[in-house]
Amino acid sequence: MSISNWKELCEHLGNQFDIDVDLNGVLFLVGIRERGLTLQPFTKEEKLNLINLGSCTLYLEMGLTEKTGIDEEGWPIFKQKALAPVIPEERKHKVLQDCAVRYFQKIYTKR
Repeated sequence: MSISNWKELCEHLGNQFDIDVDLNGVLFLVGIRERGLTLQPFTKEEKLNLINLGSCTLYLEMGLTEKTGIDEEGWPIFKQKALAPVIPEERKHKVLQDCAVRYFQKIYTKR
């Protein structure tokens, strides 16, 4: 399996999980994977937490965050690196999309 860009990633994940995929959907799937969960019904708060986990995980790919531990509920704890550059709001989507492509490229090459 070879994924080289955002469009291919969205098509692949959409076909694999039979869902429409956008950035939040990809972040949600990354969060589920990082927590070791499966697709299931989640509360709105759980979904937001999983999307946040997905974002932190992808920023980790860029070296913008670092994992500092795990909380009492088993959720990873991240902190922003002190010297991490501030990403303008209009670039955040593109940065996260690029990180998601790299994240899933690593996963699919391990198989």
